[in-house]
Amino acid sequence: MSSATLLSNERLWQTLITRVKSARHVDAAIAYIGRGGAKLLPLSRGDNLVVDMSLATVRGGATDPSEIEKLIRRGVKVFTRRHLHSKLIVADHFVIAGSANVSNRSYRLLDEAAILTNDTVAIRRAREFINRICTEPVGPIYLDECKRAYVPPHFASSDATGSRQSRAKHAKLWIVALRQGFSIPEAEVPRYRRGEAKAKKLVKDTEGSKMENFFWPSRPRMANELELGDWIIQVVRHTDDTVVVHPPGRLLLIDSYVRDRKSGKERYVFHLELPKRGATMDWNKFQRTAKAVLKTELARRTKPVRDADSADAFLRLWTAAGRVSRS
Repeated sequence: MSSATLLSNERLWQTLITRVKSARHVDAAIAYIGRGGAKLLPLSRGDNLVVDMSLATVRGGATDPSEIEKLIRRGVKVFTRRHLHSKLIVADHFVIAGSANVSNRSYRLLDEAAILTNDTVAIRRAREFINRICTEPVGPIYLDECKRAYVPPHFASSDATGSRQSRAKHAKLWIVALRQGFSIPEAEVPRYRRGEAKAKKLVKDTEGSKMENFFWPSRPRMANELELGDWIIQVVRHTDDTVVVHPPGRLLLIDSYVRDRKSGKERYVFHLELPKRGATMDWNKFQRTAKAVLKTELARRTKPVRDADSADAFLRLWTAAGRVSRS
């Protein structure tokens, strides 16, 4: 049975490096191989690589001939293809197709995504595509010409490849602990309603979704990291001390306003889009999954889940329609 998985950022690079390193044979068509590319793409003898190593691309710094030379010394067959823009890797029985060129900058800084699939038709078509464009082998004379023509890329200081700056490991999911029984003070309702009206305009599925929100009396730490579209699971303790877990929702808007003019304290309101017919889950069932996934008891407190596999395990507890999954 064929399958497909979305990979992004650190998970993409971990998977790419592992698959390529363990594969018996790899065919790759990567537009640009920049600094650090030979290490990030651990091709070996007999593997094929197509790259844009035209003189114009080399002079622009997008492909580094020294990295290509390292691959050739390993026994990789390298071909150049002007105007190539694909990012495609076939490693044994898997295809990775996505956005990432191979360079330290892509690895450390840029947000990249790709699809990993074992679909046999996709594999066959991908290999055919790569084999068809393996027409201009990179020989020693042309490699030397490219090395003489190469001009290192220049990035803004805040975006420099050689800096210690790196992409933050963004949380794949937030589990947010809440208590029932608190409501917006009457004096704040008009300001709260304005934010609610803004959030309603951002709901994507007006037929199948509803909007919910929760709020904080001050700016919580998670507000520094949350991005619109992030997944949030609400764990709510009711006034009778029962705890229920709401189906995952997408963050629509973080709204804030001054709730106390004298102190300047702000109220933060988090608006979510959830399935209209979604079902809540008993805390004990959710806790059992959490223990299996995280290998520890899950306390009822706000927690980011940064590991993609762990986040996916929590999200699979519900169907796409928000119903509790039977599996």
